[in-house]
Amino acid sequence: MHVIIVGLGGIGQNLARIAVSEKHNVVVIDINPKKCSDIVTKYDLISVNGDATSAAILEEAGISEADVVISTTGSDAVNLMVMLQAKEKGVKYLRAIVNEPEHVEIFKKAGISIHKNPDAIVAEDIYNNMLRPGINDFVTLAGGKAEILDIIIKEGTHAAGKAIKDIGLPSNVLIIAIERGNDVIIPDGSTVLLPGDSVFVFIRRNLIDRVFSMFSVGSLVR
Repeated sequence: MHVIIVGLGGIGQNLARIAVSEKHNVVVIDINPKKCSDIVTKYDLISVNGDATSAAILEEAGISEADVVISTTGSDAVNLMVMLQAKEKGVKYLRAIVNEPEHVEIFKKAGISIHKNPDAIVAEDIYNNMLRPGINDFVTLAGGKAEILDIIIKEGTHAAGKAIKDIGLPSNVLIIAIERGNDVIIPDGSTVLLPGDSVFVFIRRNLIDRVFSMFSVGSLVR
């Protein structure tokens, strides 16, 4: 595939490394000439130094032949302009980082697949782990209305040693998988949760605190 990556920050450089290792034809664009010159010494790719919102720069990068365009800059305005021009050129796969939450809907209305600012994701992850130390990881769905939580079952909690049907979960909360050692279990109501299990729970956001108490020895939430 012909892949164009805009922005050579940490995300852009790592994307370039991965795409090159997978044998794609990669072109990177950045306004910083040093970043452009440095990356060609590391990876087998083409770098274009310039403003990615310029049609001429995008043409130099081969926008008309591109299969994928990914814009990773810290400016939502730049990312959106790149995406709109790539869409106009008929690029099939478009991806962009959205840095400011209030801009998410603009990208969605333009039909652009988005990824949240990674700094915001890390901050949210740290905050959620501070409030609920038993949560190993989480994925937010439907604009924050629901989440998939990865919860570690600890000895002495309400859920430890109980079958799922006996825990007392609300009807619209679903345990979708259990990771136990090197095994992955697709559970049913009779599956017993054991200390050390990593349990993946689909849950509406308004029920998180109520359900979390069933899986946790203690929480900062009161």
